[in-house]
Amino acid sequence: MNKKGSIYVAIIVVLIFSFGFYISSSSPRVEIITPEKDTILAEQDYHVDTGNGILIMGKSSWDEVSSVYPMLKDLGMSTIFRPDRHNCLLTFTEEDNILVKIHIDGNTPASSRGVRVGDPYSLVEEHYGKYYTLIKNTGNDKDFDMVYGKSRGNSVTFKIKDQQVNRIIIQREVQQ
Repeated sequence: MNKKGSIYVAIIVVLIFSFGFYISSSSPRVEIITPEKDTILAEQDYHVDTGNGILIMGKSSWDEVSSVYPMLKDLGMSTIFRPDRHNCLLTFTEEDNILVKIHIDGNTPASSRGVRVGDPYSLVEEHYGKYYTLIKNTGNDKDFDMVYGKSRGNSVTFKIKDQQVNRIIIQREVQQ
């Protein structure tokens, strides 16, 4: 390679490095604030009343869920489905076809303790308590996650946007 070609390569490398450094330094920092003690979730906290039956994260089989939601739309992924009646996503295990997670994006169904999408975040604290893991971007107190439970695999998460519940995620590993 000639001297001119080496200079071009060096300039390109410096530009790419500078751009990468700029991107990484300008992206918001995530803060994770853990509680002094964990909220212990009860069996009921993993139950979701759909109005047509109760779904239990970590226990409900495909057959049980499809009797509650007979019209499940496959989203092109083998384990994630959307029912026609509610604005939510259902995630199943690959091997056993057990429901392990629900993302609730509409105001029905509610969490087992009655919190719905659109409720103020203060209602979450009122119903679930003050012991939750807070996840937020530094300097943003309007948008954050409130995670209840001992582990991320067994938790109830409330995504807060503009001080209101924007999404509820209830997830639990398969129970034997």
